[in-house]
Amino acid sequence: TKLSVLDQILQPELHPQLYGNVFHSVKINYYPPRGDSKEGWDNIDIFGWLGYPMQIKINFLCRDSILAAPLVLDLVLFMDLAHRAGMRGIQEWLSFYFKAPMHAPNIYPEHDIFIQLMKLKNTLRWMRGEDLITHLGLEYYD
Repeated sequence: TKLSVLDQILQPELHPQLYGNVFHSVKINYYPPRGDSKEGWDNIDIFGWLGYPMQIKINFLCRDSILAAPLVLDLVLFMDLAHRAGMRGIQEWLSFYFKAPMHAPNIYPEHDIFIQLMKLKNTLRWMRGEDLITHLGLEYYD
């Protein structure tokens, strides 16, 4: 669940002044007549101008299958590619698709979606024998 990974994502031990006392409440109601439709409410406490407490409220209406179908298709194709390439075990490069990515026991899970996407792209480039993307920009100015 989202709540189970918030500590890993926000890292309150590194930023206690920002995330030391964060409370996050999630509620999802299933209403059988709507079938696949779900409604979720998120309340996120923040601090605004001059330190005044504020809250962001999100009411999210969605259909799980419409959200999940393209992701599942991508995962099936990438896992098949990994299998054909002889890759075994945890496929950390696919963490882009998971809320709580799997990782080796001695590795801290990476939750930054931009880093996850770069790992995915770089793994695909590595498999094709192409140069990895670094975005340093230094090579443009030699």
